[in-house]
Amino acid sequence: MAKVTVTPETYEYVNFSAADIRATAEDVASAVGLPDDAVVEVNVDESEMLGRLATAVEDGRIVVNVTGGAFESLKKAREFAPERCRAVLGLALMRARDRLDPSFGTLPPDGELTVRQEAVWSTYIEGRLARRGVLKGRPQRRIYHFRVRHGFNDAVDAVFERLWNADGLSWSDLEAASDEAAGETAVTS
Repeated sequence: MAKVTVTPETYEYVNFSAADIRATAEDVASAVGLPDDAVVEVNVDESEMLGRLATAVEDGRIVVNVTGGAFESLKKAREFAPERCRAVLGLALMRARDRLDPSFGTLPPDGELTVRQEAVWSTYIEGRLARRGVLKGRPQRRIYHFRVRHGFNDAVDAVFERLWNADGLSWSDLEAASDEAAGETAVTS
């Protein structure tokens, strides 16, 4: 099982438990297929009400920086929402898994992804998370984001469907799918 640490250990502004977050992260790490020797650091900024997430792989460690709003219940302010935590950590840890996989290829840091790259990768990630039972499949929500970035037509929907149901793709596969959906052809030298 991945070694997970959660900071801070106690919370002042929100009713969260580091133990609950840690247990969720360990379960999700296993479900997405992180190796047992993976080191995951989850850093929660409880003072931020908005839901923000940043994931990085630093010196072999997976660092997840998240704001309290990302784990907070949408129905009751300041309360922990296990399903939201599971979904956010699923996205973060699947991103890390892809980044750690040499066969996935090299890609920009999260902060440098274009909106189209973000849409295509998130589609691929959420489809895999849904099949692994990490989150309930939300293809209608995700296809809207995909269409906004790539277009509203049957060809875009076909690319989305392929990505949602795919496994074993590389970053170059995702970029080619994004170009295809946007109606662009890859330039070869």
